Amino acid sequence: MILKNSSKYLAVFMAFVAFIIVNATQAYAVGSTDDPQALVKTTTEKMFAKLKAEKQNLDKNPELVYGLVSDIVLPHFDFISMSKWVLGKNWRTASRAQKIGFIKAFRELMVRTYSVALLEYTDSKITYKPLRDDVSKGNVTVKTQVETGKGEPVAINYSLHKKKKGWKVYDISVEGVSLIANYRTTFASEVKQKGLDALIARLQKHNKKKEA
Repeated sequence: MILKNSSKYLAVFMAFVAFIIVNATQAYAVGSTDDPQALVKTTTEKMFAKLKAEKQNLDKNPELVYGLVSDIVLPHFDFISMSKWVLGKNWRTASRAQKIGFIKAFRELMVRTYSVALLEYTDSKITYKPLRDDVSKGNVTVKTQVETGKGEPVAINYSLHKKKKGWKVYDISVEGVSLIANYRTTFASEVKQKGLDALIARLQKHNKKKEA
């Protein structure tokens, strides 16, 4: 089991990837790069429309979404920061080869998880809370609620920081539970028991499966 509370995390991945994919294709044509919340709102709405337009093709070949996510989403993650925080002290003691291997495996895990969510949660409604952070400081939290039609709305917060190439997401929390913290706890236990190489090998094997 990769994630706890999988249904809630799928909602996270759906909403987040919707934002990221259109963000790349629109090249910030709408909204300001200094207004991450406006960017999230605009691009999410456009992504939902695109997914619905491509529904027939995706129904016939769901794996097409893997390539879409891989090509367009990856530039907008700060995978290096995410990997450092997920591995914690194990990152500091890892070799260069291990760091590269983990980043690649973790990135592929995210692509596959997001892809599954994209196909499952295209009709969700997202409500955006007022942005309270000072954007000029380069670190914000965009707060949302996602209504999936499967129970109570899910509170989702996106942590973004401003890098040279624009805003990058480095963490997501669901109902107050951090994605990074969740993975960090799971992976730390596994590394302690079996070692970092074993964790990387397991993720690589997991990623090769037809369905994430």
